[in-house]
Amino acid sequence: MSFIRYYLIPMIKHWRATLKLFSSLAKSEESVWSEITVDELFERVNSDQPPLLIDVRSPAEFNGGYGHIPNARSIPVLKIESNFENLDSFKEKEIVTMCPGGGMSLVAVDILEKRVSKTSKA
Repeated sequence: MSFIRYYLIPMIKHWRATLKLFSSLAKSEESVWSEITVDELFERVNSDQPPLLIDVRSPAEFNGGYGHIPNARSIPVLKIESNFENLDSFKEKEIVTMCPGGGMSLVAVDILEKRVSKTSKA
Protein backbone atom coordinates (compact mmCIF):
# COMPACT_ATOMS: atom_id res chain seq x y z
CA MET A 1 0.00 0.00 0.00
CA SER A 2 2.83 2.42 0.73
CA PHE A 3 4.14 1.96 -2.83
CA ILE A 4 0.78 3.01 -4.22
CA ARG A 5 0.41 5.93 -1.80
CA TYR A 6 3.89 7.39 -2.19
CA TYR A 7 4.87 6.50 -5.71
CA LEU A 8 1.97 5.57 -7.93
CA ILE A 9 -0.64 8.14 -6.85
CA PRO A 10 1.64 11.19 -7.42
CA MET A 11 2.70 9.73 -10.76
CA ILE A 12 -0.94 9.19 -11.75
CA LYS A 13 -1.71 12.80 -10.85
CA HIS A 14 1.11 13.89 -13.18
CA TRP A 15 -0.05 11.59 -15.96
CA ARG A 16 -3.66 12.74 -15.53
CA ALA A 17 -2.55 16.14 -16.77
CA THR A 18 -0.25 14.95 -19.55
CA LEU A 19 -1.26 11.59 -21.04
CA LYS A 20 -3.87 10.31 -23.42
CA LEU A 21 -4.70 6.68 -22.74
CA PHE A 22 -6.37 4.33 -25.15
CA SER A 23 -7.60 0.89 -24.26
CA SER A 24 -7.92 -1.81 -26.86
CA LEU A 25 -9.62 -5.13 -26.29
CA ALA A 26 -8.33 -7.66 -28.78
CA LYS A 27 -10.65 -10.48 -27.79
CA SER A 28 -13.05 -10.29 -30.70
CA GLU A 29 -12.63 -10.34 -34.44
CA GLU A 30 -13.53 -6.66 -34.52
CA SER A 31 -11.37 -4.87 -32.00
CA VAL A 32 -12.98 -2.35 -29.73
CA TRP A 33 -11.06 0.60 -28.41
CA SER A 34 -11.86 3.64 -26.36
CA GLU A 35 -10.18 6.50 -24.60
CA ILE A 36 -9.98 5.90 -20.87
CA THR A 37 -9.26 8.17 -17.94
CA VAL A 38 -6.29 7.90 -15.62
CA ASP A 39 -8.69 6.90 -12.85
CA GLU A 40 -9.98 4.02 -15.01
CA LEU A 41 -6.40 3.00 -15.72
CA PHE A 42 -5.64 3.03 -12.01
CA GLU A 43 -8.58 0.69 -11.36
CA ARG A 44 -7.57 -1.65 -14.18
CA VAL A 45 -3.90 -1.75 -13.17
CA ASN A 46 -4.92 -2.70 -9.63
CA SER A 47 -7.44 -5.35 -10.76
CA ASP A 48 -6.85 -9.10 -10.85
CA GLN A 49 -6.36 -8.83 -14.64
CA PRO A 50 -4.17 -5.78 -15.25
CA PRO A 51 -3.75 -4.65 -18.86
CA LEU A 52 -0.55 -4.59 -20.83
CA LEU A 53 0.67 -0.97 -20.75
CA ILE A 54 2.49 0.25 -23.85
CA ASP A 55 4.12 3.68 -23.71
CA VAL A 56 4.67 4.70 -27.34
CA ARG A 57 6.97 7.65 -26.67
CA SER A 58 10.62 7.56 -27.68
CA PRO A 59 13.06 5.80 -25.32
CA ALA A 60 14.51 9.19 -24.37
CA GLU A 61 11.07 10.45 -23.34
CA PHE A 62 10.25 7.19 -21.55
CA ASN A 63 13.49 7.23 -19.55
CA GLY A 64 13.71 11.02 -19.24
CA GLY A 65 12.73 13.37 -16.47
CA TYR A 66 8.98 12.85 -16.87
CA GLY A 67 9.14 9.21 -15.85
CA HIS A 68 6.77 6.45 -16.79
CA ILE A 69 4.08 4.30 -15.23
CA PRO A 70 5.52 1.26 -13.44
CA ASN A 71 5.32 -1.97 -15.48
CA ALA A 72 4.70 -0.03 -18.70
CA ARG A 73 6.63 -1.31 -21.70
CA SER A 74 8.48 1.17 -23.83
CA ILE A 75 7.63 0.40 -27.44
CA PRO A 76 7.94 3.49 -29.64
CA VAL A 77 5.10 3.76 -32.12
CA LEU A 78 7.46 3.16 -35.06
CA LYS A 79 8.59 -0.12 -33.45
CA ILE A 80 5.12 -1.58 -32.74
CA GLU A 81 5.09 -3.74 -35.89
CA SER A 82 8.56 -5.12 -35.25
CA ASN A 83 7.44 -6.14 -31.74
CA PHE A 84 4.38 -8.16 -32.78
CA GLU A 85 6.06 -11.44 -31.83
CA ASN A 86 6.71 -10.12 -28.32
CA LEU A 87 3.06 -9.06 -28.03
CA ASP A 88 1.47 -12.30 -29.29
CA SER A 89 1.15 -13.68 -25.77
CA PHE A 90 -1.00 -10.64 -24.92
CA LYS A 91 -3.47 -10.91 -27.80
CA GLU A 92 -6.27 -12.07 -25.48
CA LYS A 93 -5.51 -9.35 -22.94
CA GLU A 94 -6.49 -5.71 -22.71
CA ILE A 95 -3.78 -3.40 -24.05
CA VAL A 96 -3.47 0.25 -23.07
CA THR A 97 -1.39 2.54 -25.26
CA MET A 98 -0.28 5.93 -24.01
CA CYS A 99 1.44 9.08 -25.21
CA PRO A 100 1.37 12.79 -24.29
CA GLY A 101 -1.10 14.01 -26.91
CA GLY A 102 -3.06 10.97 -28.00
CA GLY A 103 -2.08 10.93 -31.67
CA MET A 104 0.71 8.39 -31.37
CA SER A 105 -1.47 6.20 -29.13
CA LEU A 106 -4.18 6.15 -31.78
CA VAL A 107 -1.64 5.20 -34.44
CA ALA A 108 -0.45 2.36 -32.20
CA VAL A 109 -4.04 1.17 -31.66
CA ASP A 110 -4.61 1.24 -35.42
CA ILE A 111 -1.46 -0.83 -36.03
CA LEU A 112 -2.46 -3.33 -33.34
CA GLU A 113 -6.02 -3.61 -34.67
CA LYS A 114 -4.74 -4.33 -38.17
CA ARG A 115 -2.54 -7.08 -36.76
CA VAL A 116 -5.45 -8.60 -34.82
CA SER A 117 -7.73 -8.53 -37.87
CA LYS A 118 -5.02 -10.16 -40.04
CA THR A 119 -4.39 -12.97 -37.58
CA SER A 120 -8.10 -13.61 -36.97
CA LYS A 121 -8.75 -13.93 -40.72
CA ALA A 122 -5.82 -16.28 -41.27
